[in-house]
Amino acid sequence: MVIKEDFYVMSDGVRLYTRAVLPETDKKFPIVFIRTPYEPARNGIPCPVENYSNDSFIKNGYAILLQHVRGTGDSEGECRPYHERQDGLDTLELIRRQPFYNGEIYVFGMSYLATVHLCYLNTRPHDIKAAALSIQRDEMFTWRHHNGMCRSYCSLSWYLDMIKRAHPPVMDSDKALYRPFENIIERIIGHPLPDYTDMLLNDTYNDFWENQENSHAVDNLTIPVLLSEGWYDFYVDGMFSMWERLPEDTKKKSVFVVGPWGHATVVNNPEYPIEDGNPPSDYVVKFFNSVRDGTKYECFEYGRVNYYSVGGGFWTTDTGSTEGLKLYFNADGTLSERSYSEGEKSYEYDPDKPFNYYKYYNIFVAPEVNSREDVVSFISEPSERDADFYGRIRWNMRVRTDCEDTAFFMRVYFVENGVSYNLTEEITSLAYIDKDYTPCNECEISIDTPPIAFTLKKGCRIRVDISSHSNLYVPHSNTREHWAKAIETKIAQNTLICDKSAYILLPSKR
Repeated sequence: MVIKEDFYVMSDGVRLYTRAVLPETDKKFPIVFIRTPYEPARNGIPCPVENYSNDSFIKNGYAILLQHVRGTGDSEGECRPYHERQDGLDTLELIRRQPFYNGEIYVFGMSYLATVHLCYLNTRPHDIKAAALSIQRDEMFTWRHHNGMCRSYCSLSWYLDMIKRAHPPVMDSDKALYRPFENIIERIIGHPLPDYTDMLLNDTYNDFWENQENSHAVDNLTIPVLLSEGWYDFYVDGMFSMWERLPEDTKKKSVFVVGPWGHATVVNNPEYPIEDGNPPSDYVVKFFNSVRDGTKYECFEYGRVNYYSVGGGFWTTDTGSTEGLKLYFNADGTLSERSYSEGEKSYEYDPDKPFNYYKYYNIFVAPEVNSREDVVSFISEPSERDADFYGRIRWNMRVRTDCEDTAFFMRVYFVENGVSYNLTEEITSLAYIDKDYTPCNECEISIDTPPIAFTLKKGCRIRVDISSHSNLYVPHSNTREHWAKAIETKIAQNTLICDKSAYILLPSKR
């Protein structure tokens, strides 16, 4: 038997739609707490009784408390993304007054559904016993502003969808994507919105970011936490940071899982075949059960990164990495392990003609080598043996441009049966490397990609593309103007210098 009750939580006079789903009546249960902005409003019509009888939480004796985030679904008020702490705390208080509350709360969520919990977990509520959080990070600055670049106008389309009830757009957002970007939100919704503009313009770490509700959320966690992430998710670097910042005593009873996924925790239509890439069935509820019962979690190992090797098709655990394969960039377009040849390769970058060349969020088939004049490709000889890699790929190269500033973007692929599949990537502005850069001078780039794990099979190759644009980032204007204030753009002649200092270093699994 499954019982469902709909009611409202009052928070500063605003009614938040809340649904309680119970395995049966007249008993107390551990409660799985979920808050979401993604359920549609029903305009006052009572919710139908969905079939929860096969839900893994319900089958394992948990009650579910599901709430629509303020300003979304059937909840009242105005949605302010990343301002979720008080509503979460108010709902926890309501849970404690329910006759079905047994004193145990378990929080669960993916993406923004994890953010809503990260906004209050640093208050350390006494009755939250464990958390399962996926594809999200608690430090948003380094995602929104990265190496001198702004990532995708600070998630403009997602943000507009979140606030659309209180701030409906007055024009198509695509028509507003022109410079300067600093007033882009005002052009779209017809009036200023400081929440968004502050996020856009604060491109150095400061009190604005330090004081975000979810900032440093995991630094002092004492409860067990299950973190799940995908190699192809845009938060992968941030989730590794969260794992590394967990207190050691907490990490020993926590688990980190990284699979061959994008912004999800399951395999989702990749263009490369993936076998056994999904986590075990019900691995979240089994984690909660292990916390409740004091038994060992059998799905993954505690205290380590449990990860899937792309191309290898197997799961393993982090045992560290060592300096592995160094491949030199050669001017003839090859990558060589044993030697290097000196020379230069140049291309033209026009920020007013950005291209949608680099698909992301999954494993994709890449365009042909050198299929664009503004993308330079390098490719290695076939590998002589199977080799496993795990960690961050180092990119080192001297470059120059005839402009005051520009961007350089690198993506790494593995090539199997003549087809290239993306692995990881990194971008930087020159000003981030050298704030006093002078046009036509050389500048050395040395940066690391986000972590990745892959197996290069015998006969397969490594490919690297270098350009100056990624569709995940605002196109660089090639000027020294602030990226959000720049109006004028320049066409840049960008040059890659191939010599002994130009290489990628692939970290081998220890």
